[in-house]
Amino acid sequence: MIIDFFASYIHYWPLAAFVALLLAGFNLPVSEDAILIASAAICQDNKKLILPTIVFVYLGIVLSDIISYLFGYICSKKLSGFKRIRRMLSSNKKYVIMKRIEEHGFGTFISIRFIPFGMRNLLFLSSGFFHLKWWKFMLFDFTAALISSQTLFWICFILGDESPLFLDITCIVILALLIFCIVRTILGVKKDLAALPNDAPSQEADPADL
Repeated sequence: MIIDFFASYIHYWPLAAFVALLLAGFNLPVSEDAILIASAAICQDNKKLILPTIVFVYLGIVLSDIISYLFGYICSKKLSGFKRIRRMLSSNKKYVIMKRIEEHGFGTFISIRFIPFGMRNLLFLSSGFFHLKWWKFMLFDFTAALISSQTLFWICFILGDESPLFLDITCIVILALLIFCIVRTILGVKKDLAALPNDAPSQEADPADL
């Protein structure tokens, strides 16, 4: 009976996936990877759903990321009212961190899209918090989301039951590379902060830019 129920409404899957992915932007426990894997499995038996599923899933992913970015930006503005936070995150420190995100942004966004466990939202929140320009965020994220979502969807669609092992191996390799990049970035930020003059320019974003 349950199978028959879902079979009757399977044509609504693209919309259901879109809504679920939007919820992930509010940090609710919705797995983007699980949605993509489920989408590929459903489309294997319902080929006519391939195009609407790809479109709605992609839109859900990027809109979810924008929501996380805006949360980070709003939190930055709210927390800047506290003196201790202002001392911990001075304009100079935010400038250095933002420059690091800009310089390594595209590679970081590509890599982290293949890592589960909420790592993606952390990057999107940080991008907003440290005022990465909105157009750069969208350029990095929209491109990375297109590459990662299409890669995962079509791997699962083509390989079927064999795809989980391939994905596990891929995630392990990318996670190792990401850890290396994170450590390298942290060390680079510390070095940049030590060499930063006191009159380094502040790169606070204008609210009108959003």
